[in-house]
Amino acid sequence: MPKIVDHDERRAEIIEATWRVIARDGMANTTTRQIAREAGCSFGVLAHYFSGKDALLASALIASHANVRGRTDVLNQGRSGLPALRTLMLESLPLDEKRIVEAKIEVSFWGFAIGNPALIKIQNSEVDGLWERIHRRLREARDQGELRAGTDIDQATDSCLALIDGLSLRATMYPQRTTKGIQLALLDALFELIGAPSPQSAS
Repeated sequence: MPKIVDHDERRAEIIEATWRVIARDGMANTTTRQIAREAGCSFGVLAHYFSGKDALLASALIASHANVRGRTDVLNQGRSGLPALRTLMLESLPLDEKRIVEAKIEVSFWGFAIGNPALIKIQNSEVDGLWERIHRRLREARDQGELRAGTDIDQATDSCLALIDGLSLRATMYPQRTTKGIQLALLDALFELIGAPSPQSAS
């Protein structure tokens, strides 16, 4: 009797193998054959699921982002405004080994996508989604009186994105200068700029 293959599970295994290869060897040294070996399948099996390296890497990026969203959604149940935004930021920053791998996937994709309009379109779509999720939490914070008076929500959203992207790059290239403590201090400084003063500080 032929073995029943769970195609969704097999596809996920290949994507996870892609994450491991990128994190270990870098994008420049990542090939589809290398990923197939890491996933324990033939190149033909990999080609059945992904049309080429571009499609595989795009799927790996999208799946990595979906993992971050999933964790954030679970943690943010019952939260809104700045507390929910802080959770979103913490899950997006490279604060531990798992999130450092996600940062490496992100940064590696940037370089690979340059000059490739199709991949840049995918990256832009993913960034647009994150921008809107951050913006929604800032709108909630404004409506709940949690933001400093005069805060430009669009600019604050861009600042949050810039912090995520900048620390992702720094953690990948300069890990010794991008410790967890430094990242949390920068996040606290950003929230200090946009958050409404506490009653004690206001007085």
